[in-house]
Amino acid sequence: MDETFQMRARRLLDKSEPAPLDYSMLRATVAAQAAASEAARAQARAGAATPAPADPLGELVLGGPDWAEAASAQRGCFNRAEVKRRRNEP
Repeated sequence: MDETFQMRARRLLDKSEPAPLDYSMLRATVAAQAAASEAARAQARAGAATPAPADPLGELVLGGPDWAEAASAQRGCFNRAEVKRRRNEP
């Protein structure tokens, strides 16, 4: 078997040193990827939420114009299975 390509590669790469890591570039790349993630976008939307009505429960019950904001301000769960699961937690 002809292994001249391996000998040539070994001869070219033997004396080389690996390039040093550029930590500032690595940190910037990781930060850019994290900022573009779905979780970061959701967090930005949550931070820019409109203020809740003064009485969110009343707004929900009456079905007022700000009912969506009132529902998100309650931060509750209306899923029966989820409520049962949380109730059974220690």
